[in-house]
Amino acid sequence: MTSEEKTAAEATAKMLGVPFDWFYRLVKFESGWNPQARNPRSSAKGLIQFTDRTARSLGYASSEDLIRNRPTIQDQLPIVMLYLRQFKPFPTLQSLVMAVFYPAARYWPPDQQFPDSVQAVNPGITCPADYVRRCCPPSVMPPVAALVAAAAALLYFVFRRGV
Repeated sequence: MTSEEKTAAEATAKMLGVPFDWFYRLVKFESGWNPQARNPRSSAKGLIQFTDRTARSLGYASSEDLIRNRPTIQDQLPIVMLYLRQFKPFPTLQSLVMAVFYPAARYWPPDQQFPDSVQAVNPGITCPADYVRRCCPPSVMPPVAALVAAAAALLYFVFRRGV
């Protein structure tokens, strides 16, 4: 990702009201930040894997038409923003990633099962928690969460030892 692309991605995350880390990892998972990415099991293409249906709702003939007319990261980010802003706000990571993967599940319980049709084209993803774990593994903590965890561990150590 070039510095210009990163700046555009950071601005998109800010306009969406989400941490850049969430937005970055979501797009990284969906497409590897490749605006020409294609899902071999569906019509999904582009940065956030626009389906034909979604592309048509955004004014394109198909997902192929969208990536042909918007071939770069910077070309697609405004379309990503246009699509995602309809689902704002994003109070949780699940609410953001489900807006891309399966919007109806934005506020579902994390273990609620997706319909069989969704599971069929997304092997191993049976519920929102599965997708969130794959997209944004818990082992990769956002910087603020890592700082809070380190501070909590230090406080525990200090108070436990009575120092």
